Amino acid sequence: MDAILIFIALFLLVFVAVMILLYYRTGGIPDTLCTCVFACCGGECGVMGWIKTTKERQRDRTYELQDREYNEKMMRQQEAVEGGPYDA
Repeated sequence: MDAILIFIALFLLVFVAVMILLYYRTGGIPDTLCTCVFACCGGECGVMGWIKTTKERQRDRTYELQDREYNEKMMRQQEAVEGGPYDA
């Protein structure tokens, strides 16, 4: 994903420079092309952000389940050592 983000940033930098040069020479730029390029790049970055967020959420959920299992195991071991809650 990092390589794609770098590529998009470089592409947009070159695209803007070419559009400025084109505007300087002709006095206008293709508005539809500019709109579509920025919409496409923005959409791609948005989708990559959604994918990353989903992966992070899934990883956090996995760690949470592992932590819960570990804590339950430790509580059972502690109860076995101390005699349990029902030993009177």
